[in-house]
Amino acid sequence: MHDDADLHADVAGQAVAAALEVARGHFGRTLDVEVKGPRGDVVTQVDREAERLIVATLHERFPTHTIEAEESGTLFAGSDHVWLVDPLDGTNNYAYGLPVYGAAVTLCHRGEPIVAAIGEAHTGDVACAVAGRGVTVNGRPFERTSPLPAALPATALWVGYHTQGDERLDALTSLLHARSRRLFSTWAPTIDVFLYLRGGLDALTVYQCTGTELLGSLLLLREAGAEIRGADGELVRRLADLPDLSFVGSPAVTLPLVGALSPAATP
Repeated sequence: MHDDADLHADVAGQAVAAALEVARGHFGRTLDVEVKGPRGDVVTQVDREAERLIVATLHERFPTHTIEAEESGTLFAGSDHVWLVDPLDGTNNYAYGLPVYGAAVTLCHRGEPIVAAIGEAHTGDVACAVAGRGVTVNGRPFERTSPLPAALPATALWVGYHTQGDERLDALTSLLHARSRRLFSTWAPTIDVFLYLRGGLDALTVYQCTGTELLGSLLLLREAGAEIRGADGELVRRLADLPDLSFVGSPAVTLPLVGALSPAATP
């Protein structure tokens, strides 16, 4: 079982690194940018090129596995093993010249993430996690850098695409601003994961998110020592059952946020 997990993680990491190389090669050039969806999300030819590369790599090595790709949808359906592919996390940033983007590949078994690889474009770092076995960065075991002591935490907010005009989100954002020394909203969860690993983030709040990078990012955070709690303060045991509102980090940081935010952000 460990041998299979190691192979899955190695291939996922290689696919992410190759996708980031494609993205870096096109960064800053004129791109074909298209709007997708009613909220103005965008896609470029680089998303599609990087996705084709990842899909080809995964399908060649694991031909019986299903792939759920950000742009192509479901491919090779029918397996309990499903790869989630976000070939360019932070496309809006990328398309307009902001070098805050990454890539993510996650293997789920019956809905639950078991292997994840994410990459950070500007450093080229690739972080991998296997459920129950911690985190590696660039193939070496990694322990999270301790954050600097501070009266208030640095937090990040991840929200889904369909939350504009949501009164609960307005209340959530206001309270996070009041109870954080800094509130990040990078629109690239993979980058926030690296911020957490390096000690630059203390906690993350996740509200109605469903992206293909989500489960892999959460697996990496949990394997780095973060706890994931719902708005009721209870631990989330299965990431596949993530509630609409959840808090990620150490209990010393997340439990006060749960107590402060839950009354304002839950129905």
